Amino acid sequence: MELLPPEIILGMVEQHMNMATVMQFMQTTKARSPHPNSPQRRTYEASICRAQMAARRLPPAGHVLSSRGPERRVIAANTFAAVLELDVRQERISDALRHDFWNTGSPPLLGPLTRRQQARLLELMRASLCRCDHIADIAAACSHPRAPADTRTAQIDYMASLSTEQLAALFYTVDMAGFGFVRARKYEAEDPLVWEKITVFEECLLRHGSWFLWAHLQGGQASHATQLIEAGLKELTDWETGKEGMLPGLRMSLVDAYRARLGDAHDVDLEASLRERVRRQVMAPQNT
Repeated sequence: MELLPPEIILGMVEQHMNMATVMQFMQTTKARSPHPNSPQRRTYEASICRAQMAARRLPPAGHVLSSRGPERRVIAANTFAAVLELDVRQERISDALRHDFWNTGSPPLLGPLTRRQQARLLELMRASLCRCDHIADIAAACSHPRAPADTRTAQIDYMASLSTEQLAALFYTVDMAGFGFVRARKYEAEDPLVWEKITVFEECLLRHGSWFLWAHLQGGQASHATQLIEAGLKELTDWETGKEGMLPGLRMSLVDAYRARLGDAHDVDLEASLRERVRRQVMAPQNT
C-alpha cells in the first residue's frame, strides 16, 4: 500500500481528524508497506506534526513527557504520539479547570468576578498550566547524560525567560492551586505542617505539570499524586535541615524570579503586586 502524499495527510489533520485516527491509519500503512521505517515515512510524520505543533498557542520546545501513567516516559518531538499527548493534556486541563477545586467565582486576592472576567482568568490559568507542562518537559530534554542539577537550572532559566505578566499569572495559578488543595483537604491552620503541605503541592505542580493536578483530582492516579506529595515533604525537610546535594525548589525559584522583576523587591508588598498584575490581566478585554 502506497503512502498518501504529505499534503493530503496534512489536509486530513487540518480538517480536525482525530489524531488517534491518523495514528491508526499510519500504523495500517506501516504494516502493509515494504519499508515501514523509511526516511520518507519519518519525514511525512515530522512535517505533519511540526505543522500541528506550530498551530498551537503554546507549543512545546522539544520532547514531551507522557501523561498516560506515573512512569512519565519520554515521547520524541514531532511525532504523532507527541501531538496526541498534547491533545490528552488539553482535555485533562479542561477537566481540571471545570472542577470545584477552584473558586473562580471569587478567587483569592481578586474577589467576585463577572462571567467575562472568570473566562479571562481561566484563559490565564490554562496558559499557566501549559507552562507547568513546559517546565516538566524540560526533564525530558535534560535526561541522561545531564545531571539533575542541570535539569533544575534549565527549568529555573525557563521561568526567568517569561514576561512579568506571564510570571505573575503562573505564580497566581500555582498559588491558587495551593488554596484549592487546602480547601479540598480541609486542613486547619493549627496543623503544624499545613504550610509545608501547601508548598509541596505547589512544587509538585511545577515539577510534574498538569498531569499532577489531574492525577490529584482523579481517582485512578490520586494515590500516586499522594506519594509524590509525601516524597516532596521529605525533600523539603532535607532542604530545610541543610542536607547536602539538595536542589533549589521550583516554587521558591518562581517567587524569586517574580521578585527580580519588581525592582527593589524588599520594599514591595509581594501579595499586593501579584494582585494588581493579575487583576489588570483579568479585567483586560478578551483576546488582548
